[in-house]
Amino acid sequence: MNRFTRLAVTALLSTAALPVAAETWRLSSMVSPDSIEGQAYEILAEKTAEYSNGDLTIRIFPNSQIGEMDAVVEQLSAGVIQLAPSAMTFLARWEDNIRYASAPFLFEDYDHWAEFIRGDMVQGWLDNVTDASGISVLGDAPAFPRGSFRTLLSVDPITSAEDIAELRIRQFNSQLVIDVWENQGAEVVVLAWGEVYDAINRNIVNAVTSPLELIETTRFYEVAPNIVRTDEYPQAIAFMMNQEAFEDLSPENQDALLRAHADASAFAWETIFSGADETVERIKALEGVTYSDSFDTSAILATTSEFYAAREAAGELQEGLMDAVEAARESAE
Repeated sequence: MNRFTRLAVTALLSTAALPVAAETWRLSSMVSPDSIEGQAYEILAEKTAEYSNGDLTIRIFPNSQIGEMDAVVEQLSAGVIQLAPSAMTFLARWEDNIRYASAPFLFEDYDHWAEFIRGDMVQGWLDNVTDASGISVLGDAPAFPRGSFRTLLSVDPITSAEDIAELRIRQFNSQLVIDVWENQGAEVVVLAWGEVYDAINRNIVNAVTSPLELIETTRFYEVAPNIVRTDEYPQAIAFMMNQEAFEDLSPENQDALLRAHADASAFAWETIFSGADETVERIKALEGVTYSDSFDTSAILATTSEFYAAREAAGELQEGLMDAVEAARESAE
């Protein structure tokens, strides 16, 4: 073996002995690290590194550092980032029907909604999204709740359904949600989540809907101190994911990521539902804040039921959608 051959072999063996560099996924988060969601994302990152023996790591960009969700899902589709946990409805640009995953005042409770999400119709919608965008959803979405229930925060007190006609309410960019609230008489303004506090402070809007558990970390109560429980719709965090990036992982790292998602989901579930009563008591104790869990939504439910019935009669709903909602109700009982 000549000198050059020995050098080549030595270099090859030295390179083979080097540890393989860990793969890093980027996760875009809308929330602060100290929120329940933010803490759960940290658990996801920690457990992914643990279960993959350091082969796969997740870097979290909190507080919409990468951008607002409309831009983030584009980056997700392009593979610039790999994970973007948020509402499933942000995928509606590729499958319009997915808006009904957050249909206001349509589901009786979380179990009813979860059965609908796990059903064949919604899973078919998600398959369409993956085919069109390359985005899929990691794990079981309903396992990771986004808040125990939804609330309405307003500058002025809300005592009845009639007061909704006085609202300029912030909503996210879902035409279904916009239509339902406009059907109640509200004026809807679409704003990014990070712009809401300032928008209320500047009187651009005077109300916002929010999961209970985000009220404290967003501090919306400082500018909208009147809070009522609405149970508008159940909601979970869909870990929207670049499917190609997932397929490129080894089976072991895929399993590590799924296990980490299950752990993060379990933390969120336990923390949210076991702590809801304590969260309510802390909010009630805030100076200048009023909170009510006895707001009568019966008039809202009746009006919204007519809204959905009219859409179905006009052929504006996917065939079988209301049947799927009813089937999920029966399955959850």
